[in-house]
Amino acid sequence: MINPMSLYNEVMNGILSRIPGGHAMHQNIVQQQNRNANAAGASHAVTHNLPTARDAERTESSSQPMGIGNVPFSAILEYISNEGAQGNTLLRRAIDTEVEAAAVRHNLDPNLIRAVIRTESNGRHDAVSHAGAMGLMQLMPRTAESLGVTDPFDIRQNIDGGSAYLRRMLDMFDDDLSLALAAYNAGAGAVRRHGGIPPFQETQNHVPRVLQHMERYAMEQYQRAAEDSRLI
Repeated sequence: MINPMSLYNEVMNGILSRIPGGHAMHQNIVQQQNRNANAAGASHAVTHNLPTARDAERTESSSQPMGIGNVPFSAILEYISNEGAQGNTLLRRAIDTEVEAAAVRHNLDPNLIRAVIRTESNGRHDAVSHAGAMGLMQLMPRTAESLGVTDPFDIRQNIDGGSAYLRRMLDMFDDDLSLALAAYNAGAGAVRRHGGIPPFQETQNHVPRVLQHMERYAMEQYQRAAEDSRLI
């Protein structure tokens, strides 16, 4: 089960405000969370013969309303699953926000992170490989633990952890991108043992695929910038 995750930073970065109906979506989620909390509280009160929330309201001021920082990430995903294209847009924007933030924290090209995500999981935050790698950047359980990632399916933790590991591999192999990507896929030990990209079919395919995606993202970014400059 996905652990709760604060969405305050996402809101501050304008994710909800950049899509049609974003604020209404937030209100719907908050209202649903409040209804669920009230229903759970009422059930507990009846079972244990305790005052209900309505009884408490008669004798003391009501508690603070649930804010965006208290909305569980699992609730956002549940909402997204029912919202079709609009929900997918929200998730893509959330992922892109985390990519940009992780790139700054770990001194990486954001297009490199995007390329690794595309190659590893095709952008699926809930992806699990046959070997047990998890999430967008396909972290193995032991690697995730070493990076302090407690929930590999939380997009913020996964992208930050995967980016930290990618930076570690780049530092280890003197910023040789091909070797770093090979180490990300097959392990640093395998790269050292073979004195370069290991002769594993998966790794042999992985490295050029990431580089191709990275080049494509950079070209798309350049084309968008050129188009924007023509509109000014």
